[in-house]
Amino acid sequence: MANRVYEWVDERTGIKPAVDYVLYRRIPKSVNWWFTFGSASLTIFLIQVVSGIFLGMGYTPSTASVLRPDGVLSNEALESVRHITNTIPFGDWMRGFHRWGANMMVIVVMIHMVRVFFMGSYKYPRELTWFIGVGILLMVLGFSFTGYLLPWDNRAYWATQVGVKIGGAAPVLGPAVETILKGGPSLGAATLTRFYALHVLLLPVLTGLLIAVHMFLVIKIGISGQPPILNEKTSDSLFDTSSVKKKKAGRAFFPYIIFKDAVASVAIVGLIVLATIFWPLENSNPVDPNNSTSTLEGKSSTVYETSAGVRVEQDLAPDGTPYLDAKTNQPLYVDLKGNNVTLTASDIASLKQVQMAPQPEWYFLFLFQFLKIFPPELNLGLFTITGEAIGGIIVPTILLLLLLLAPVLDRGTKRSPLNRPIASLSMLVFLVACVVLTVLAINDLNAAVKPVAAATTTTTPAATTTAAGGATATTAAAVTTAAGGATATTAAGGTAATTGDATKGAALFRTVCQTCHSSMGKAPGPAGQPNLTNSANAGDPAYVRNNIRNGKNLMPAFDVSTISDAELENLVAYVASIRVK
Repeated sequence: MANRVYEWVDERTGIKPAVDYVLYRRIPKSVNWWFTFGSASLTIFLIQVVSGIFLGMGYTPSTASVLRPDGVLSNEALESVRHITNTIPFGDWMRGFHRWGANMMVIVVMIHMVRVFFMGSYKYPRELTWFIGVGILLMVLGFSFTGYLLPWDNRAYWATQVGVKIGGAAPVLGPAVETILKGGPSLGAATLTRFYALHVLLLPVLTGLLIAVHMFLVIKIGISGQPPILNEKTSDSLFDTSSVKKKKAGRAFFPYIIFKDAVASVAIVGLIVLATIFWPLENSNPVDPNNSTSTLEGKSSTVYETSAGVRVEQDLAPDGTPYLDAKTNQPLYVDLKGNNVTLTASDIASLKQVQMAPQPEWYFLFLFQFLKIFPPELNLGLFTITGEAIGGIIVPTILLLLLLLAPVLDRGTKRSPLNRPIASLSMLVFLVACVVLTVLAINDLNAAVKPVAAATTTTTPAATTTAAGGATATTAAAVTTAAGGATATTAAGGTAATTGDATKGAALFRTVCQTCHSSMGKAPGPAGQPNLTNSANAGDPAYVRNNIRNGKNLMPAFDVSTISDAELENLVAYVASIRVK
């Protein structure tokens, strides 16, 4: 059946000679597994296209605010990503394929280009193939930069701030570049729209065209093969008859060479699948222009490190109140993937706070670290230039031009890396420098920790409360503050002053109290209502309970009959939890 369809198409298009040429062209016998990374790059690109189409069907490129059911203020872009991940069938798989495929694309394209460079495959007559290959590398990096912002979460927002700031440091054109990227004075809706258009419209078209031309040249001119390491023979004729003889003596692309390409591509796809399974993508925090920490959804802005080197953060309710262990009254912690972590009191006391800072993806970390080498400003006499301009624009541009012009600068006929010591050593030094700078950047990020105080216990003075009918009650409360600021309030006798659930109380507070008590009670209200975090006696559960019960007299807008006794205790627990200790 397939043959009949093929013959039908060939009869009307005459495609058979072209197909036969592609499949049965001769490839030098020296072609080994290192030559499979080009085909693997094409496979990953196709994965990105397919997964990107599926993601695009559910993604909303909008920064418009959205109030989630849990009370967290988010945005449409991030919520659409959450919807893809949590609701759409196989959405988490598509997102994982796309994310890990992007990482793998950078790695595989870099390996392919380094292989071509060390084997001198950019030399005549393959200069144009090399130029287009460098263009494809730039497209891949452009995909990585623009795609990282699209979830419009806090991590991506601040990482993009770093990248845009570097672009804005360019001499002369810097301010214009920054404005074009941002679409305005700051990152916002215009920025997201521009990055989205670049990522899904312009870059795919350009990349597809470059890949098509690149493949045409590879098929037309042929693969250079691996040069002999020693005793390389050359002649004045750059494209001599020996090359033609090697081709004729080589193996057919199908089935011999294509088998290696297929195995390599399957292996790469397998790695992407494994990464998706074992490192699933988590939901992240909405954009917060005033907070550059990179933590997970619903958690604190503070990350801690245990004595064993495990990074954790407090398990918080959506409103920011900590969850406490029912037995030990200690704060509960989770790792950075949201998994519960059991910590003893001594573990909590020895926690170190991690100083999170805006940072790009791992493949840009070397540049991130390279910027630290230069001073903020460098006075060159006639003019002053910023360190960001030197380390982020000028030096990378020079290195990119050297890479692009390799066929022009290295015009000798020999291709063995040992016969091209200057070119080979230059590339080797560059690669080692990138690895070292990346490791230093990771170490700097890991070293950004500081110790925090151990858990402490204090007792507040006794408070006298006048209840309805004139009766008075005296209470004393002990406040335990754990590392990270979690608190638990107990009565003088050591028992809980309230049995309410602070998390449920926060949700109820938002419904029945938020109108008068601004910022969830953490700021003065519009008519002078007190800031409950520091107002007199607001830390005394009995006082708070009494005020709520007498709401019609003390808070005319509130009717206590609308809530149950359990809900009352939940409100008391919430007010106690936000009290400044």
